[in-house]
Amino acid sequence: MADLLTTATLAKWTQEDPDEVAADPFAVDLIDKVSQLICYIGGHDGTVLEPGSDPAAPTYLPEWTLELGPTQAPIDVQMVALKVIKRSYQNPDQIVQEGSIGPIGGDRVAEIQALFMDFSEDERKVIAKYNPNGDPSGVTEDAGTIFTVRTSRGDETTLSASPLYVGDNMQVGLAESADPREWKIPMFNPGDPGDDSRYA
Repeated sequence: MADLLTTATLAKWTQEDPDEVAADPFAVDLIDKVSQLICYIGGHDGTVLEPGSDPAAPTYLPEWTLELGPTQAPIDVQMVALKVIKRSYQNPDQIVQEGSIGPIGGDRVAEIQALFMDFSEDERKVIAKYNPNGDPSGVTEDAGTIFTVRTSRGDETTLSASPLYVGDNMQVGLAESADPREWKIPMFNPGDPGDDSRYA
């Protein structure tokens, strides 16, 4: 599988010596692994069928490359490759602050979604939008949505999106009463099982 970044470009963006980066096995392996992962998420690793492909004579989406032409990776995908490889090469431990952190000390690292050789949510969306089957991890637009599982009979489905309402003090009646049982914070859709407007 073709690399989606050259060692010369990595050296330019990290301001390192091009010959040293080209000879660094970590840099070479990092470019290879991130490129493979990007092609897999984007559906351009040679294993994903083209939309409308004839099952009798299947055709597959071509592997992404850096070469000019129909197989060239889109520019936004190339920029994601550059960002992920650059940050992983310069800071493989993803440390954002060194030294004493609180009473125990230690280093503070980057958020989990941007750890070594992984992608942030936005970076992953940029790549996955080119995959006709969607993100292979199963992450969808509904990720992060609160769902309720209905247990009563007669529902068409047992899984449905459920909005969570949390208001400010005036909305929940804190200015009217100090009794928590009278704070009307709706956690359910009206009429859902568990919706008790009496707060008894």
